[in-house]
Amino acid sequence: MKLFSKHDDITVLSPSDGEIISLSAVPDEAFSSGMLGEGVAVKPQGGIVFAPSGGRIGTVSENGHAYSIESEDFDLLVHIGVDTLSLGGVFEPMVKVSQKVAAGEPLCRVDFAKIRAAGLCDYVILLINENKTDAEVKIHKGSARGGKDTAMVLMNN
Repeated sequence: MKLFSKHDDITVLSPSDGEIISLSAVPDEAFSSGMLGEGVAVKPQGGIVFAPSGGRIGTVSENGHAYSIESEDFDLLVHIGVDTLSLGGVFEPMVKVSQKVAAGEPLCRVDFAKIRAAGLCDYVILLINENKTDAEVKIHKGSARGGKDTAMVLMNN
């Protein structure tokens, strides 16, 4: 079994089934400008959001629309939808704060139809909000399976 080395590239998985798109397509300047970190958005299909990487759950928002995952090399934010903070009955968290998760493990169930019915953007936003390495982030785009296919790679030199 190969152990992690600071020279290995790090794969970050898609948090949702769907199409991976540029962060610039998110209709919220805080996300689209990259101010909150590098990342991607996913136009979701299905109803499960997955952990894009292994680590420890740092936060779960009160209504279940946002999750942080902390690891030795980076911290991730998975944010479901735009302006979804006030929506109730849409998110069903499947993890708790301080819980260790593996890449591809379900984080929550989501009723994406209710988000769209409320007239809100339902993109699943994945950000690296703290990169603790010197790695360059390579973004993947296109169709992806949540918790299985690559969304980003941290390229170590």
